Amino acid sequence: MRLANAAHTGRPWRIHDIAEGFELEDVWAIRTPGAGPHDFPAALAAMRDSSGGPLPLRLLLAARWKLGALFGWDRASAGVGRRVPSLCERLPADLRRAPRGSDAGLAPFSPVYALDDECALELANRTVHAVMHLAWAPAAGGGHELRMAVLVRPDGLLGRCYMAAITPFRRTLVLPGFVRRLERAWLEREAGALESAVGTDGIPPSVRALSSLPVVDYADHFALTTNDRDGGTAEEWARAMFGDVPSAAERLIWRGLLGLRLARGRSPATVAGWRITARGDGWIRLETASWFLTANLVVRVADGRVSLTTLLRYDRGLGRVVWPPLSAIHRRLAPGLLRDAAARMARGGAR
Repeated sequence: MRLANAAHTGRPWRIHDIAEGFELEDVWAIRTPGAGPHDFPAALAAMRDSSGGPLPLRLLLAARWKLGALFGWDRASAGVGRRVPSLCERLPADLRRAPRGSDAGLAPFSPVYALDDECALELANRTVHAVMHLAWAPAAGGGHELRMAVLVRPDGLLGRCYMAAITPFRRTLVLPGFVRRLERAWLEREAGALESAVGTDGIPPSVRALSSLPVVDYADHFALTTNDRDGGTAEEWARAMFGDVPSAAERLIWRGLLGLRLARGRSPATVAGWRITARGDGWIRLETASWFLTANLVVRVADGRVSLTTLLRYDRGLGRVVWPPLSAIHRRLAPGLLRDAAARMARGGAR
């Protein structure tokens, strides 16, 4: 979540005296539900252990490094200590004696200083001298959260043009994706690994019994351990995963490729266009069909775990041709659906 600049400037961080001449671009909150006042090192550890990220984020970053290589923006001669002096040279005596810390998984940023509740990293290239400030602050709803502030000093006209060009992408795609990745890393740290099974034999009998399909030709099951404080009903978890109406990507796969019949608009009787055909204590079943297959999605919340189970029946031979290659994509996306839903539930509910 992007915050007002006052969320950074109003706190007594040491960076204020060190980064004089830098412009504050953004302040972001990374939710860390359940964190206490001394969990800043744990949040940084989760950040270091995180990897990957949404495909749009990875593509944008790859494009940026390609452009940097093409135009020579990232040459060593443009870096910290070469084109610009390091912020380490501005540190007061007490911070010079303090550990610099690690790069927190943010290479090519390099550490400047590290304290119990804040740290700073820097990067320089032909366009900007940038500072990433990470700090630990009380969250509005209680507990603590990680704050990330981006400060920059553009290098002349090129730097200002560069910042103006990338700001829309940075604020709408890059940093929101990065924040979600870090929030997911925190939740995975607390919640543990996600379990999965593919094939009808791997589906728990208690879940298989919730399907409306007398014959199941394909099934997979993903379960994530949750925190008790996440709460939520099975329907709320389903809406956190899929939304009230299908997204553009969901319409492409469900309606465009599979021909599934989806309801239009928001309704208490549907989730993302799928009909709610049954529900019970801690579970909900969504159902739809095309002319060649029938599908169930079962979301269950029980024993500190939330699970998503997909069950399909091939009503025509085409189903055996179309679904298997798409199922590989589905199995790659399903864990992210659960983890993103956990992050949404921790923030207070479905999207």
